[in-house]
Amino acid sequence: MISSGDNVSDPAGSGALLAVALAFFLCGCVSLIVNGASLLTLHAFAAFIVMAVVGASNQLVPVLTGAKAAPARTVMLLSAPLVLGFVLLLGGFHGIHVLFSIAGPLLFVGVTAWGIWTINRIRTAPLEAQTRAAVIAATVAFIAAAGIGAVMALALDGRAAVGALLLAPTHASLVVIAFASTFVFAVSYRFVPMFSLAHTTEGRWTRSAQWTIAVAGVAGGLVFLSIWYMRAGSIIAIVSVIAAVVVHLHTLKKRMRKKIDVSLRYASAAWVFALFAAGCTLGATWHPDKAPAAVAFAILGWLSLSILGYSYKVVGFLAWEYARRMHPTAKLPPLGNAVPERASNVSLALLVVGALGAALSTAFAPEALRMAAVVYAAGGIGAVAVLARLGWQYVGLKA
Repeated sequence: MISSGDNVSDPAGSGALLAVALAFFLCGCVSLIVNGASLLTLHAFAAFIVMAVVGASNQLVPVLTGAKAAPARTVMLLSAPLVLGFVLLLGGFHGIHVLFSIAGPLLFVGVTAWGIWTINRIRTAPLEAQTRAAVIAATVAFIAAAGIGAVMALALDGRAAVGALLLAPTHASLVVIAFASTFVFAVSYRFVPMFSLAHTTEGRWTRSAQWTIAVAGVAGGLVFLSIWYMRAGSIIAIVSVIAAVVVHLHTLKKRMRKKIDVSLRYASAAWVFALFAAGCTLGATWHPDKAPAAVAFAILGWLSLSILGYSYKVVGFLAWEYARRMHPTAKLPPLGNAVPERASNVSLALLVVGALGAALSTAFAPEALRMAAVVYAAGGIGAVAVLARLGWQYVGLKA
C-alpha cells in the first residue's frame, strides 16, 4: 500500500476527514451509553461511517484505480457540507428541531456534489474497472439515500408530509447496504490480498458478491411496496456475505504471512457480524421488534469493525506519506510493526463483546444495553487511541 506516485492524494485531506469520522464515532459511543438505541446514536454512527468512507475513498480511489489525485483543499471544501450537515442533524435529534430543515437539504447538496465529483474522477480511470463500477453504484445509492433523508428531515420539522417518515427502512437500506456495504465489499477484494501478502487469480465470479450486496440494498429499499422485497434483499445479502467470505478464506489460504494481520482480525470479526445482521434482518421481517438487533449487528459490528480495522492501515499510510512529504530525508519508522498488537487486540475483544451484547440486549433484555454500551465504548476509545498513537508516530516527527 505504500506508494509515493502521482496517484497518491495529499494525505492532509483524507487524514482530516478520518479524524472527523473518528470524532463522530466517539460521539456515537457516548450517545449509546447516555441515550441508548436512539436516532441520535444511530446518526452519530452513520456520520462516522459516511465520513470514513468519504475520507478513505479520496485516498483509495486514486491508488486502486489510477484516478487523478485529489488536492487536500478540494477534499475539505467538498466535505465541509457533509460535516456541518451531520452536526446540525445531530443537533436536531438532540431536540433543536428547526435544525432538521437546514441539515437535510445541506446533506443532500453536499452528498450530490461529492458524488458527482467522485464519479467524474473515476469513470475514465485506467485501472480496476469492477472496483470503479462498484464505487459508482455505491455513490448513486448514497445520493438517493440523501435525497430521501432530506425529505424525512423536513418532515421531522413539520415542513413535509409526515408520511415521508415511512421511508425510513428505504433510507436505511440504501445507506447501510447499497452504499456502505457495497463500498466495503469492493475495497475488501483488494485489501485482503494486500494485507495478507497473498497472490490470487480472480475467477469469473470472484467479485459477484459486491454486485449482489448492492442489489440487496436496492431490493430492501423497496420495502415500502411490500415486505417481500425486504425478505428478498435479506436473502440476497446472506448469499452475498457467504460468497465473499468464501473468496476471502480462499485468499487467506494462499497468504505468505504466517500471522493474520491486525486489520484482517477486525475484518474477520466484521464479516461474522455481517452474516448476523443479514440473518437478523430476515428474521425481523416476521418479528419487527427484533429490527434494532439487526441494526446493531450492522452498524456496531459489521461496518464499524470493518472501518476501524482497515483504518489501522489507512491511517498509518496517510501519516507515513505526510511525514515523507514533510521530511523527505528522514528515516521513518517502518509501518509493519507500528500498530501495538496487545492494545489493538484488547480493543477488538471489547468491541466484539459490546456489539454482540448491544444487539442481544435490544432484542431480549433492554435493561442490559447500557452495560453493553460501556463495554463497546471502552473498546472504541481504545481503538481510537491506538489510531491516534499510530498517526502521531509519523505526524509528530521533527525535522
